[in-house]
Amino acid sequence: MFSKRSRLHRFVPSVAAAALLCPGAHQALAQGATDTAVKVGAYNALTGPIPLTGKQMAAGWNAAVQAVNAAGGVHGRKIELIMEDDGYEPSRAMAAARKLVERDKVLVVTGLGTPTTVVAARYLEQAKVPLLFPMGASSTQLNQAGLTQLFMAHPAYMTQAEIVIGWMMDNTDVKKPCILYQVDPSGEDHFVGAKKATAARKTQLAAAETFERGTTEFSAQVLKMKNAGCDFVYTATTLEAGARVVTAADRIGFTPKFAGFTTQADTTLIKLLGPLAEGFYAADMMARPESDSEAVKTYHANLKKYAPGIEPTFFTTYGYASMMLIAEAIRDAGPQPTRQKVIEALQSWNPKQSPLMGPVAFSPSNHDGKRSLYMIQVKDGNWTQVSGWIDAK
Repeated sequence: MFSKRSRLHRFVPSVAAAALLCPGAHQALAQGATDTAVKVGAYNALTGPIPLTGKQMAAGWNAAVQAVNAAGGVHGRKIELIMEDDGYEPSRAMAAARKLVERDKVLVVTGLGTPTTVVAARYLEQAKVPLLFPMGASSTQLNQAGLTQLFMAHPAYMTQAEIVIGWMMDNTDVKKPCILYQVDPSGEDHFVGAKKATAARKTQLAAAETFERGTTEFSAQVLKMKNAGCDFVYTATTLEAGARVVTAADRIGFTPKFAGFTTQADTTLIKLLGPLAEGFYAADMMARPESDSEAVKTYHANLKKYAPGIEPTFFTTYGYASMMLIAEAIRDAGPQPTRQKVIEALQSWNPKQSPLMGPVAFSPSNHDGKRSLYMIQVKDGNWTQVSGWIDAK
């Protein structure tokens, strides 16, 4: 009786021998597609500072994979999702990406987190492996960086900040806007978008406070913004950090308007803050969960079936919708998908309609696929849509 390890070692030479007899077989296996399966890799923050977000993304991804496989897969192949926990640490994300490509031989990769995606994207660009629709965004290093392997369906942070802050100033009587942002490229993109929004309205930020990734205490930044007279704070933070900011403000009687970007457009924020969430604004890009559309009903049914006990959130919805788009990209690549065929298929999406995400469009020269948002606000304990779709200028 061979051990599991010894059986694996005996199997590898047989695969190599088969590849010598049929060169195309080795190429197909190396690119993550066999006769029966196609491998999709994912790096995800299941531990570390944002585990709630990571677990919700995983639930959405898994529900979509199970739904696609139950319907027959993609050209008869079942999707095999291989997920690696990176703890929201860039160095671990790099290691995860390398494992997924070099050991697991995945066809394509997806993931969660801006700082982690930045490093993973650099490696995958060199390895010539498509990185599809990661949850994270940065204008300068991701969405608009000209990376040939990266396709973004999450609006760039510069775009989001410009839309959110501009809308708040135009529609909620904001006079002294302020921003709290993370010290990294994604935070800098938020800051640039904020300055564009205020400059377009012939004013400037009353305060711009920063924090390091993983920060859990925001009392000092909140006090500075209160002393600056801020009547609105744009929270360019993770969802969990955004909740901590609002709580810290409440402790010192600081009551500005708060608004965040898409990562905070989630029921989890309401659960974390309770009554303090009332009035919070955020940008959204997904179909509202209370919609009676067939696409939303199907998504809810699949989430309940394949991720029992998980409530629908922004992150489960994004994970589900983005994985459905990944399946669509592989399907559009044809019955013998390769990485290059996936890229060519995506570059012909002009646009592709996602039932949950709306239109997503790419071209050979533009992989920034989504540049529109709408605003929501917590009213009576629930998110409520308060604007139509807003396009980036």
